[in-house]
Amino acid sequence: MDRRKALIPAFLGAIAAIAAGAGCASQRPVQVAPYIVVARGAYAPAVEAACAAAREAGFVPALVDRGAGTIETEPKAGGSIAEPWTWGDHTAGEIVEGTLAFERRRVRFEFVPVGFAPAVSNADAPLAGPVLPGSGRGSGAAIDRFDGELELRVAVSVERQFEPGLQRNSWTRSVGGVARDVTVPDDGRAPRDRSTWTPIARDERLEQLLLARVREQIVAP
Repeated sequence: MDRRKALIPAFLGAIAAIAAGAGCASQRPVQVAPYIVVARGAYAPAVEAACAAAREAGFVPALVDRGAGTIETEPKAGGSIAEPWTWGDHTAGEIVEGTLAFERRRVRFEFVPVGFAPAVSNADAPLAGPVLPGSGRGSGAAIDRFDGELELRVAVSVERQFEPGLQRNSWTRSVGGVARDVTVPDDGRAPRDRSTWTPIARDERLEQLLLARVREQIVAP
């Protein structure tokens, strides 16, 4: 019997175990608005609720800019078949994807005034970049001093690792090598990690889950 054919039942059994273990996460949350409205004066509790929701999902807040109204987290590696303790809120399909390719997720919360619409930029104008501290181009953001209702939006980006020169075996991904530039002299030091992370999708299911958790906290009595 062909060795590869013999592996099919084992692989199907692993997929069934994942589907059973990640059954709760496979249920898509009810689709609602892509944001929640933060009542006037509730900005500070909403920031704390967003940070708590991120930590509950396994994301560590790395940047909390209350003036600009943004929260960014450290990336979190995706789950795989071999690591059931990393499944968390992943669906069965996401676990399979994380097994076939090394993926991670990053969360960004953003508070903006209700009805906010970005200004239309002039295509011929030079790109000036953001307003930095001390710049004379503007006063910058002051969401923490905004007197009105705010919208809280969240974006979860899915990033996949790519390694230049990676050479996989023809029938198994566990064996392979990395091409090396022979024109570069070997100085005896450890090889530099040349892998890159490229955004490939948005995890809208996780976005809805995080918004639901924040909503529960800010409306709780």
